[in-house]
Amino acid sequence: MKSHSIERRRVRLASRAIELALVDWGGDGPLALLAHANGFCADVLGPLAERLRARFRVIGWDARGHGDSEKPAPPEGYGWDEFGLDASAVAAALCDELGESQVAFGVGHSFGGTCLMNATAREPARFARLALLDPVIIPAPADFPDADPMPRGPNVAADIARKRTHVFPSREALSERWREKGTFSDWDPRALELYLAHGFRDRPDGQIELKCPGAVEAAVYESARRLDAWRDAAALTRPALLLHAGKGNFPRVLVERLADRAPAIELDSLEAPHLMAMTCPDEIADRLLAWVPSH
Repeated sequence: MKSHSIERRRVRLASRAIELALVDWGGDGPLALLAHANGFCADVLGPLAERLRARFRVIGWDARGHGDSEKPAPPEGYGWDEFGLDASAVAAALCDELGESQVAFGVGHSFGGTCLMNATAREPARFARLALLDPVIIPAPADFPDADPMPRGPNVAADIARKRTHVFPSREALSERWREKGTFSDWDPRALELYLAHGFRDRPDGQIELKCPGAVEAAVYESARRLDAWRDAAALTRPALLLHAGKGNFPRVLVERLADRAPAIELDSLEAPHLMAMTCPDEIADRLLAWVPSH
């Protein structure tokens, strides 16, 4: 059995002119590649990754502008197609490094899932199968002419991201503040600890600061409508499990319509909020490991 120590390193993607940070959880088996949600970092997927590494070599990456990856000045470079191209390039680099012909399992949460779907639709041979954890799906106006099923849409989320406090006295003070306000009270404690440890950088003045700038998070939200998840879903030829968050932001009718147009997608649901990867990672792991064929 290989060591399960976690390695953090970087990969330079010459074709993309960017350097991204990797989190390698180890594990024995074919490659599983994890993509996080907007505004976060790969480390928050740690509890899920540790379960998956029983059958996979599990690696995640910090999306551009997030975590310890390079941060081009927003808004340019933060279109969702750019993240899809980054995903393809990361997958290619890791497959070359590990001697794999393809990524056995791509797991993407929220915008990470949408971008993995885009990468796989563009290059079907890159991923063998996908798990999409409540991916971001922007409804086509023709599908919902009478009402917007997403009242808190991308522009509202962008405004919140820009106004969010980014600098705090310490991790201890921030943790105490969150406890008092109930912020992240539904998160798995392991995921919250990892977010505090790796989602913030230490400043020279002794304070801490979010590694993902609000301007970056906002630019990602604002470019969401430029990626057609409906087109990408319909183009999928590889098996994909879409795990819908029953308490999340996207109504069931929306994902049902998407799945109806995408024969490769199998739809399942979990009574969880949108940030399901951080609130119930063990339950998600159980679903994923039951769905993926044993090697």
